[in-house]
Amino acid sequence: MAERYGPPVCLRMIRLIIAGIIVYVIYRFSRFMFTPAGKISKNHSGEQSEIEEEELVKDPYCGTYVPINSAHKATMNGNTLYFCSRECLEKYMKENG
Repeated sequence: MAERYGPPVCLRMIRLIIAGIIVYVIYRFSRFMFTPAGKISKNHSGEQSEIEEEELVKDPYCGTYVPINSAHKATMNGNTLYFCSRECLEKYMKENG
């Protein structure tokens, strides 16, 4: 009788397929984790488009950077100023108003 070495061929193929799936999942996860956010994304049609990054503005009172969409706004001498909070806006207006 011939001696068999190792598992049958079908079991080896199943192990190979499972190992391939695991390697692919690890690859996709690592690519997701280490790709810079906000650079390029693919829309549903497969075309690449740049994601707009939210602009940050500096609060003139405390120096904090705040997203422009959530900043408290005030206009002085025709210039729009952006503040991180209502308190900073009021303190600035009190000192410079």
